[in-house]
Amino acid sequence: WGDVGETNRRSLLVSKLTSAQRQEFTELFRMIDTSDDNKISVKELKQVLETIEDTGRSDAELEEMINKADPSVDGNKEITYRDFMGVMAEAEFYYLFKDTFSTLDKTNSGYVQAGKIEKVLGGLRDLISDDRKSIIDMDDKDMLVDYETFSRMMIGAH
Repeated sequence: WGDVGETNRRSLLVSKLTSAQRQEFTELFRMIDTSDDNKISVKELKQVLETIEDTGRSDAELEEMINKADPSVDGNKEITYRDFMGVMAEAEFYYLFKDTFSTLDKTNSGYVQAGKIEKVLGGLRDLISDDRKSIIDMDDKDMLVDYETFSRMMIGAH
């Protein structure tokens, strides 16, 4: 616990959400937070999962999910709005980045050449990162980039 990097990554990802995504996640949070206390409890999480027929989780599993929502504290019993937004942003970008990386990694080696990333994403440079010196601009086009490096580059956290 106390992973500052994870907290910072989630904050950065939240900042990259579109206004439509923010609105969607805010509405979802409000739907789940039936007590209107700006927190999601195990009971509220369980209720929403039951509505989508996900009934196979124990209270202990739900408590673990809630506890992981804030990586800076061990023993959380509720998810705050801030933590909920971080988790949702992380989930949203995770699949986007994974799918993009998988498309580029045609051999399933776990690596992609920097030159291939530049070729595919070069036109999106301004959308990917505020940092103008990124993997896209690297001189070594044969350098192999793994998923972690790729995802950090995509959010401008390398």
